[in-house]
Amino acid sequence: MNPPEFDDKNWKPVPRVQEWPLFQPEALPENWKIVQKHFEDRAGDDYNWHLYFDGKMLIIYECDDTINRFNGEPIRHIFQYEFPIQGARWFVDNIKRFFLKPGEPGALPAHKFSLTEYCGDEKLGISRLVDCYASTPGYCFKNQSRCGHPNRDLCQRFDMSDEALFKEGGYLALFTEIAERYERGKLEEKP
Repeated sequence: MNPPEFDDKNWKPVPRVQEWPLFQPEALPENWKIVQKHFEDRAGDDYNWHLYFDGKMLIIYECDDTINRFNGEPIRHIFQYEFPIQGARWFVDNIKRFFLKPGEPGALPAHKFSLTEYCGDEKLGISRLVDCYASTPGYCFKNQSRCGHPNRDLCQRFDMSDEALFKEGGYLALFTEIAERYERGKLEEKP
């Protein structure tokens, strides 16, 4: 079977929103309010995620200053993902669709491993991953309307292993709590 041919007459790119810079931790915008912190051990690497809210967007951010193992020089790793705040509820409501049997109301078709929809003005997605990190299956939460940092060719995607997503106190619980606090108008208050 041959792959399908690219049809440039019907191809439409996902519209991208205005790009944000990659912010250094010493110069985060003043309107970013911390709403939650979440620690994760990803296959032996520690991530201390900070989740911020700027009035419209949920920002998932992590910065790690370390030593480059190849040359011994200091190196800074920054991860920054931006989602409309309503995306937290969208993710929580739609991750469940992956577990419905084909044919049930709201279920994904049997051959589908991803879902994309608009949430406000931005196109969000959830994809099933065979190799999330360290040969672990999981899911990614994507904002297809925003380019990734620093790779501007790809969309932003926040990967979560099955364990990190579904364990007690994991990302599903985290996004559920953020969505509920936002809906109650209490997101800017520290938990």
